[in-house]
Parts: sequence; C-alpha cells; structure tokens
Amino acid sequence: MSTRQSASLLFVAALTVVVAAAEDKPKPAGPGTLIVVDAAGKEQKLKTWKFTEGARRLGWLAAAKASEAKDDTGKDKKAAARDKRQPAAGPEALAIRAEMEIEYLEGVLTLIPLEHLRSIDFDNEMDTMTAQVGEGDAAEKIAGSTKYKRINKLVIEAEVDKGDLGIAEIKYLGGVPRGVRGVRFPAPKAAPPLPQGRRVLVVSADGKSKTSQHKVVDLMPLYRLPDGREKLLPTIMFRKTLKLDVGTIKKIVAAGGDQGGWQVTRKDGEEETLTLRETMPYEGKSARLLGFVGRVPVGYKLFPAGAIAEIIFDAEEK
Repeated sequence: MSTRQSASLLFVAALTVVVAAAEDKPKPAGPGTLIVVDAAGKEQKLKTWKFTEGARRLGWLAAAKASEAKDDTGKDKKAAARDKRQPAAGPEALAIRAEMEIEYLEGVLTLIPLEHLRSIDFDNEMDTMTAQVGEGDAAEKIAGSTKYKRINKLVIEAEVDKGDLGIAEIKYLGGVPRGVRGVRFPAPKAAPPLPQGRRVLVVSADGKSKTSQHKVVDLMPLYRLPDGREKLLPTIMFRKTLKLDVGTIKKIVAAGGDQGGWQVTRKDGEEETLTLRETMPYEGKSARLLGFVGRVPVGYKLFPAGAIAEIIFDAEEK
C-alpha cells in the first residue's frame, strides 16, 4: 500500500470518528417541543407534557403572592385568600443525586432549572442518569446512579394524538429497566454566572466512610412556611430558643449521634456544641427546616441537615 493510500485511509477513519462523535452529541428539541428517545431508540416529539416525578419546584424563587403585593386599601381579598390556599410554585428543576454509591435515602440534591437543561440520558445497562447543561467547552455533565429505588427516576406524562382513536395520555419512565433512553429539551437558555457572594464549602456524608466536598455560593437555610411556601431565611435555631444568623457563623461540624449535635464556631471565636431544631417560630407560626441551599454553576444544591458533616463559611479557594 502506498503512502498516499495510507494517508487517505487514515483521513477517512478520522473523519468517521469525528462524524460519529458529532452524531452522539444530544441535539436540542425544536421550539416548544420535548423529544423523548424511547427504549427502542425512536424519537417521540411531545407538544404537551409535564414531569410528575424527578423534578421539583424552586419555591423560594416564586414571585410574591397577591396577598403580599396588594395595596394598603386591602382590595383583592378573594385573590389573597386563594393565594393562601395555593402558594406560588416557582420555576421547575431536575433533581439529581450525583452519586454512584448511595447508602442513605436522603442526600444532597443538585437542582438544575429545566430552562437550562440541554439533555438527560439514561444508560440502562450501567444504571446511570446523565444531565447536560450547556454545550461545547462550556458544557457540564452531572451523573448519578439509577439502581436505587426512588432515586434519579423520571416520569413524564404527555398527551399524544392518536388520530381517529382520540387523545392518549402516555407515561414515559426514565431510570427503570426498559425505560426511555433520553430526553431532549427545547432551546435551553444559558445558565447565569455565579454571583459574587459568600463562598462556602460543604462536606456531605453518605455513609460512615464516604464524604464529598461541595463548593457553593450564598448558602442559606431553607424553610417551609405553614401556608406551603418555601423561603430562604438567614437564621438557624437551636434548642431551646437560641437563634443564630448564618452571617455570624464561621464553621459548623456535625458532632454525630441521635441528638443532632452541631459544633458551632462563631466569627468571634466562641465555640459551642448545640442541638439543631427542625422548626422555628416565624410570623406567629412555625416554619420547618428543609435543609440548606447554595448556588452552583448549573443551578442550586440542596443539603438536608442530616447529610451535612461540615460547613466552612467564607472558604478560601485552594
């Protein structure tokens, strides 16, 4: 074989690899269309759909309710009463446990707003779920295991026109045997840059021998209010009635045990072991602590209190 023929064959082989790689990249769905790649590899284009499992609302980002925004005249009382029954929902986000080995049912969730998602892919042989945000050099992938019950599972309900037979409501399942292979989102928006806020390092624990480090910005306690709303509040409450502003705390270390002991170091150097309370008085009622929320490049991370091993506020980059 001549040198020219060898070079031609090498060029063709390289071109084939490049084309194959390009075909492997997830293509976004058209405007207003969600594409589900079913178990057989066939694309199903959906115009009407909703997530009934695998996504959650970012309630703390919901717009103010009419009851909070009404003027001093007290008008629109019906709207205010309706809002109290139906709290504002907030944007929808994919909730993914970015871990391959999981011991505890409750753990750290990465929350990716659906408007920033490009694709979700399932490998039903390797039991993995991979979400992609962005494309090219700016693309970021978050992967997690699907081999555990109720973790990294998706359910999408869609209305499909069957012609003369009528409209069928079909469920597409992800993260289960013979489930869908992937989901392609329409025209994803670029994720906004991280704010210049307070840098925090959170060490999470999932089992006795496994810890993970998470760099986040502006970590805040997240509470559920009696009316169902979610709200970020700067206060952590300890038994019996001690309230601490997170802005005054330098470091928290979970002491372990069944009593929820936390070793709290304040900025003034004072250190105490305190017992965390799950509820806190708020506007004459009781708010329940859901965990701690911090900003990350793809969206947010939610840390249940029981999954936290250590928090270092004002963490330096290393």
